[in-house]
Amino acid sequence: MNNYRELMLLEGIPGHENNISNKLINHIKEYKSFKLIRDNIGSVFAFKKGSSNKTLMIAGHMDEVGFIITNITENGFLKIQPLGGVDPSILLGLSLNIHTEKRIFTGYIGAIPPHLRKKQSFGYENIMVDVGAKNKFEITEMGIQLGDFATFIPYYKELSKDRIIAKSVDNRFGVGLAMKMISKLDKIELPYNIAIGATVQEEVGLRGAETSVNTIKPDVFIALDASPVDDINGKSDYSLGKGFLLRMYDPRNTMPEYLKNALVNLANKNKIKFQYYISKGGTDAAKALDMFDGVVSTTIGLPARYIHSPLAVFDTNDLRHAEKFLLTLIMNLDEKKILLLKNGDSNVF
Repeated sequence: MNNYRELMLLEGIPGHENNISNKLINHIKEYKSFKLIRDNIGSVFAFKKGSSNKTLMIAGHMDEVGFIITNITENGFLKIQPLGGVDPSILLGLSLNIHTEKRIFTGYIGAIPPHLRKKQSFGYENIMVDVGAKNKFEITEMGIQLGDFATFIPYYKELSKDRIIAKSVDNRFGVGLAMKMISKLDKIELPYNIAIGATVQEEVGLRGAETSVNTIKPDVFIALDASPVDDINGKSDYSLGKGFLLRMYDPRNTMPEYLKNALVNLANKNKIKFQYYISKGGTDAAKALDMFDGVVSTTIGLPARYIHSPLAVFDTNDLRHAEKFLLTLIMNLDEKKILLLKNGDSNVF
């Protein structure tokens, strides 16, 4: 779990993913069978040539949700707006890391105490970040500028034998799984090309997916992403500890019947636990799906509670099933099976 832990403790919002990309680049350079590929906005992939011209592309995304500073008030407070979907009502009483060119400051989003008997609004127009400054001049003296960014405070802890709570589970899970596959495949020759890595700026419009898919031009695309489950009342269709998420539908990518049957057959034959998953959000697979003349695209998901908030909880058993399924898929594909998937045949595995 060390790689996952290190990645979840790093900070990197859309457009500021250097901490994560540097770690991924250094990891790829350890494995000489892979060639490093980067696009012009920061997505990073390890590429290995196979014995055919078909290509499988596997991508997590580096960025986490966060904030950008949009205004500095005369009395010394910061105004922010989100990068990615963050409900403003969860922010009251939280601390943030404020990242400047030279150092990191702590900022606090204060909640009005009940003693004052005032109502507090939850919109971003009402949120003020307190960094301890007396006025706007002191903010400037601290080196805080418009356009600097803010992140949730890094945190990672084992809650129990199987459950972990951490910052940026969405989506350092995907980056960590990509890195693990690079390590496992270093000495293995495959009958197709493989590109494994991570995109940037997923949380603000799947931007890195578009540029990197344009660069690599895959035949099949697998997104690795953490997805929300709401099982705290025991009534959810999806739960921690019941296997990885096989995404049947989201608003921008509906899994066709043939692909569902192929992947379900593969999971069942190899006794890998999974959950059928319906989502209200999207992943990088949605962008790959409608590129070129259409790319076979889907998502391998990690179920997680509370994503897009300061911390999320996941189950290491689900993580192991996601790892096993991805490796099984990689090892069972070949040129003929990729062609069958592209032609809509469910009798692949």
